[in-house]
Amino acid sequence: MDFLENRMKRRQLSHAYLVVGENRKALADRLAAAWVCTGPEPPCGHCSGCRKAALGIHPDIIRADPEGEGLKADQVRALRADAYIRPNEAPNKVYVLEHGELLNPTGQNVLLKLIEEGPAYACFLFLSPNPELLLPTIRSRCETLRAEGEETAAASREGEQLTQWIVSGAAPLETLPFLLSLEKKDRQEIALLLEETTARLTALLPRRPDLLAVVDRLAPIRAACEFNISSGHLAGWIAAVL
Repeated sequence: MDFLENRMKRRQLSHAYLVVGENRKALADRLAAAWVCTGPEPPCGHCSGCRKAALGIHPDIIRADPEGEGLKADQVRALRADAYIRPNEAPNKVYVLEHGELLNPTGQNVLLKLIEEGPAYACFLFLSPNPELLLPTIRSRCETLRAEGEETAAASREGEQLTQWIVSGAAPLETLPFLLSLEKKDRQEIALLLEETTARLTALLPRRPDLLAVVDRLAPIRAACEFNISSGHLAGWIAAVL
């Protein structure tokens, strides 16, 4: 993510991010350090702010709901009130919500107003393995960052291959080994594959509007990945699309 590194060094970060992907916590920690860094090129790793961030003791990095129990209404109101108290020592005050999807709609709407109308020094990081559970209004106000890990990289490669087969109308025997390999994956891995494939097909729609029907058929398979359905059944479903 060279573009993000450049924005950090130039102090041009947005004030709200939705961080997804396997390595979301590591990326969120780096962003939080960049916001509180006082060195020449954030995050420098050497200034007092960066050192305290690395140790998890910076007073201006607030980790909301670290246990993943879901913030209660009074906790959300307390967070909102705290946001209007200026930072202790850093240029910014950072709120890290490691389980953003557990916020109820009321709490999300309170934070939405804070993102839109809060003080300029207040920065927000929403982390979530299931970003679709966040309100669309929250997602639209945040810049989404995907922290790729090995699973995501594999899904990207396989999504490219699956897209090529769909676009070219590959013969069943050509795709059979791939479909059989899906039975060894878990539902999360198949979900990542479907997300990658859908994104690639959607990008092709201006030139291939006929692919919209395929995108529509993949959508319920991706939704089914959230339920207790075997990988074998999901693989068979994908085979029907091909």
